[in-house]
Amino acid sequence: MLVSFEGQDGAGKTALLVAVHEGLQRLGMPSVVVEEFSCSPYGQRLIEAVARDKFLRPVPGETATFRTRALEVVADLYYQDEREIAPPLEQGSIVLKDRHLDTILYTLTPTLVTAGAVRDESRALTWLSVLCSELRYRPNLTVYVDAPLPVRLEPIQQRQRHLREDRANEVSREDLAVFAARDRIIRQLIHEEPARFLVLDNSSRPLIEGARHIIEAIRSRLAPSRKGQR
Repeated sequence: MLVSFEGQDGAGKTALLVAVHEGLQRLGMPSVVVEEFSCSPYGQRLIEAVARDKFLRPVPGETATFRTRALEVVADLYYQDEREIAPPLEQGSIVLKDRHLDTILYTLTPTLVTAGAVRDESRALTWLSVLCSELRYRPNLTVYVDAPLPVRLEPIQQRQRHLREDRANEVSREDLAVFAARDRIIRQLIHEEPARFLVLDNSSRPLIEGARHIIEAIRSRLAPSRKGQR
């Protein structure tokens, strides 16, 4: 079973992912965590790129364009699909993925349109969806970790990851517009495929309670497939 964790910056999805992984291990349910970017050269280039711009936009002096950056992100997900996700799934583990297909759609679409690289959101969503259409594994369950903007701002301003961007811990009006566009698109994706999503309000819920809720959802979705195997 592939479970993806989605959420805007500062919503707390990574902490929940770790808590779910630990909870599954305690229950004797084998699980594997796959990071946002791979350990391959594809992923390492993206880690460097996000250090230069938190929204993965090409900065002056880079050879990447907005469209080639999108292709780099998609290429890394294909690498993970084959090399990091497929093996543990085939061995019967639950794979917990920090960001997956939906991140590509709701983060890159507004970036491409704002940059003028693609004409409008509909065309951008179609292009990105087609690029990702040959993935071998798509999420069986997508946990969307939701939190209002004031809750998200504090961890954004305090994050300590390796960032060379001068204003990486600041939130400008331009950043707020990006967050709003991303929120509109992810809501559209959830509306189009509600059965796949578990929307979790993480504004004030204790971490252990949220993790327990996700684990219950995983177990309930695993139960019918296990019955079918007997």
